[in-house]
Amino acid sequence: MEHLVLTDSKTKLLIVEIDDAFRRHLAERLRAENFKIYEACQDTEARQILQRKIIDVVLLGSCEFKQGGLMLLKDIKELKPLTEVILMTPADGPSLFASIQAMKLGAFDDLHIPFDMNQLIERITAARQKKSERENAKKTTIQDKPQGSDARE
Repeated sequence: MEHLVLTDSKTKLLIVEIDDAFRRHLAERLRAENFKIYEACQDTEARQILQRKIIDVVLLGSCEFKQGGLMLLKDIKELKPLTEVILMTPADGPSLFASIQAMKLGAFDDLHIPFDMNQLIERITAARQKKSERENAKKTTIQDKPQGSDARE
């Protein structure tokens, strides 16, 4: 089955997940779908990657919620406001309240583990598309601003 992946460049993903086996397996599967993958097992490592690399979408594991995941989400949105964040939460994971708080902080989506890989890829593609649209809108806004401090409408 073919998956829609934007062809202008590989979508750059950061997977933040404490569970090494799950993170590595997910990274391997997504690399096979032609995504550029970065991995982090803790929030400090994730912040370093975000400062050094251009990241389109962050897959944030729910284990991070036990160790300040909402704070990491907030930091991601402050550091890279256009980067989209998809939460990966197990059915017995964070409460609905935590999920709502994450959405208020700017999370793009919340997928429950186990999830279907096709569904994950569709959500990543949609998140990347949203980021691209927001980048284009920002460029247009910057280009449309009048030049000079004395410009009047």
